[in-house]
Amino acid sequence: MAAPQTIAQKIIAAHCGRDHVEVGEYVTVTPDYTACQELFWPGHKRNLERIGVDRIPRPDKAVMVIDHSTSAAMGSHHHETHRTLRDWCARQGIENFFGPGNGLRHLVLTERGFARPGTLIFSDEGNIASIGALGALNLPISTEVIVAIIQDGNWIAVPPSARITLTGRLGFGVTARDVIQTILRDCSPDGRLLQCCVEFDGPGLATLSLDDWQTLLASLFHSGAYTGIMTPDDRVLDYVRARDAGRPWQAVRADPGAVYMTELTYDLSAIAPMVTVPPDAHGAVPVEQAAGLHIDQATIGFCSNGRLDDLREAARLLRGRKVAPHVTLYVTPGSRGVYVEAAKEGILGDLAEAGATILAPGCTTCWGYQGVLNANEVLISTQQFNYQGRNGDRTSRVFLAGPAVVAASAIAGQIVDPRPMLAEAAR
Repeated sequence: MAAPQTIAQKIIAAHCGRDHVEVGEYVTVTPDYTACQELFWPGHKRNLERIGVDRIPRPDKAVMVIDHSTSAAMGSHHHETHRTLRDWCARQGIENFFGPGNGLRHLVLTERGFARPGTLIFSDEGNIASIGALGALNLPISTEVIVAIIQDGNWIAVPPSARITLTGRLGFGVTARDVIQTILRDCSPDGRLLQCCVEFDGPGLATLSLDDWQTLLASLFHSGAYTGIMTPDDRVLDYVRARDAGRPWQAVRADPGAVYMTELTYDLSAIAPMVTVPPDAHGAVPVEQAAGLHIDQATIGFCSNGRLDDLREAARLLRGRKVAPHVTLYVTPGSRGVYVEAAKEGILGDLAEAGATILAPGCTTCWGYQGVLNANEVLISTQQFNYQGRNGDRTSRVFLAGPAVVAASAIAGQIVDPRPMLAEAAR
């Protein structure tokens, strides 16, 4: 009798034509989709040309998104990349091409119905683990995405799994970003999640929104985890049914008795607003330890916090207030869908009236493409990375936080705990 299987083992087994796979075993899997972005495309294109690939076997499985360079500035090479990727997709018959302004691959995959329970998607970045909120498994394989495109498959080593159980409920002014920053603080230094597929479960999950679920998963790769996933609940199934366009899927649950390399429990009620101090993505401290630090720029959005709930949280604080005169605030919706819904709700208007600049959906300031910092400037951001020189001059510093901390700090002109402002707004 086969040993009990985790969610990752079950999905991988289904995609290599097996009933059962063992952790550490090498298997060849056939993905449902392979997702690429334009920043790595010039290298992919050169490799395809060296190999002499004229046609790919399954253009319907390729999802190509321009999300990093959402505009092509004078003097940059990005306009050439946009054109060559667009032209290559047209020659290959790839209909799933999403040009500038459609948003991040993470949200294109979820909002357009590609990520469905039980599906397996190859990508070139680990933060696309956020699709695991819908019960889809992301396997990041870097430059080998072209192998998957050429062969409609690739080999992988079956990863071990870890389980994080969430209990309780978030306190006032605390967000899902504070939760994942706490997990990264605890788990990154000792590598306890290294190369694992992390399954989240527990009663605390039901108290979080689907946007929150994606936030937890999007930053998980900073812990050294391979990917992450959650068991779909009724909310997920309703979300997927509205977008699947008749495409197949199957919700997958772990077997009782499945083996996990690490098991952790977090009480959401014990989490506080956090700030991650540069240059380490796991250097989170309670916000009061960083409070009072003068800031020059603040940014909200991206794959970590560019969803509708994040913009709502920022608007709660910024509505009726003004960004400090010396602070530049950029807000980047994660997708065109988020942008449209935020506009309909009046969120974008509230943010703009407060002094924010709304950027096109995509990565924008997260990788330094926009909002470049000068020497010794300080940025507080919901972005993914805070290493030296990430956003400009190497003497600048990037502090990471959730949307509530970033919005409140933009108003105050210094890093602050958002809870007093939130309490005032609630009155």
